Order: sequence, then structure tokens, then C-alpha cells
Amino acid sequence: MATPSRFWFPCSKQFGIGVTAWTRDDAEKMAREILAKYYRGAEIVGIVENIDVRALDQKHVVPNMGPVTFVGVWYPFLNL
Repeated sequence: MATPSRFWFPCSKQFGIGVTAWTRDDAEKMAREILAKYYRGAEIVGIVENIDVRALDQKHVVPNMGPVTFVGVWYPFLNL
């Protein structure tokens, strides 16, 4: 059985958007919705699939993110 993947979308402003999704397309859709709602004026500047959360900002992103094991947006923390 397939498992969802963790995606990180670095943004031109702010840290980025973290999403767990079944497909890259689903993850991009969720990230673009968050971008439009919370990060107006920012752009997604890349994508990292299967991001290791240890590579993320340890002082702001990691303490403020939701659980990465649930499908949804975990940074900003919106998946529960």
C-alpha cells in the first residue's frame, strides 16, 4: 500500500509551505491554496519531495509545524 509523501515548497517570502499528500499534484494544489490565503505576494520557488524535517529551520519552522504523518498542510500548522 502506498504511503503519503512530505513536500516542502520554499517561498520567495516567508519560510515555505509543508504538505503531506498522496500525490505531488495534490500537494501543489494545497500549497497554492495556502499561498493565496496566507502568503499574498509570495511565490513558490521550488519543491522538495520527501523532505527530511531536520533540514528545515529548527528555530521557527520545526517548533511551529503540525504532525507530518497526517495528510494536509503541516506548515503553517493547519492539518488537524
